[in-house]
Formats: sequence, C-alpha cells, structure tokens
Amino acid sequence: MLPFCFTKEIPVSFELVIKKLPIELRKKGFEILTTIRVDNEFKKHLGIEFRRYAIFGVTNLPLSYRALLKEENFGLLLTCNIIIYEIENGTIVGSLRPTQFIPIFQNELIHEGASMLERKLAEVLDIIGRKKFTREARKFSEEQPGFQSAVA
Repeated sequence: MLPFCFTKEIPVSFELVIKKLPIELRKKGFEILTTIRVDNEFKKHLGIEFRRYAIFGVTNLPLSYRALLKEENFGLLLTCNIIIYEIENGTIVGSLRPTQFIPIFQNELIHEGASMLERKLAEVLDIIGRKKFTREARKFSEEQPGFQSAVA
C-alpha cells in the first residue's frame, strides 16, 4: 500500500458502491465536486477498454472555505480524490490521506482541518467495508426496479 493513501476491498459491485458511497460521504460532511469515469474517458479519447474505474473529487465545503480564506493557494489541494474500481470479486475504494499533502502549508488551521478530513474519510471507508454496508447495498439494489439491468 502506498503511504499517501488508504484503500478498502469491498465485496460489493462497482455499481452499488457508486450509488451508495455518495450517501455515506454526505453523512460525514463531504460533497462530491467532480466525478470522472476514467474507463469512459479512455474509451472515448483513446479507444481503449479499461475496467470500470471512477474518481470522485470530494471536499468539506465549510473547511475548504476557511482554508481558502487563510491560504488562497490551498485551492490546488481543495478536493481529495477517492478512487473506485472494479476487481474480480468486488470493488476497491481508496482515498488520499490529506495529512500527507498538507505539511507544505505553514498554517495550523489547515493542518487541523486535514487531520479531521482524514479521520472522516477513514470512517467512510470503514463503514463501506463493514458487512452491514454490504447487506444494505444489496438490499438497495433489490429495491431499485431494473437497477441491475440498467447498469450492467
């Protein structure tokens, strides 16, 4: 594992993680500012097939606002990327560790915010790795008429 990120393998389909992860992120105060479907972009621009792979650019807006008031260049690190990609028996979800990138800023508020964000991101990854989440995700898919056929 790379020291600047943490990842979690989840025995749930890519589609279900893509649907449920935003809900869990919002519960912890995050908003998704960008969504990139890497597989679709590779296909569109390069003509290359790639496993299903998405990147969510997430942030906590109140913390980001305060950080930008203290340091305008913080915008370079405003979003924290979360990766979601398909593997044979499930999905990998990973996140950058904000504390690994913040030392370049000599500002205590930014350091404290990064620590809090990292803790909340770790909590989200922990939640989606639990059996309860996988049961809820499967139940969610069963409750959505045509969900499996629509995303397959």
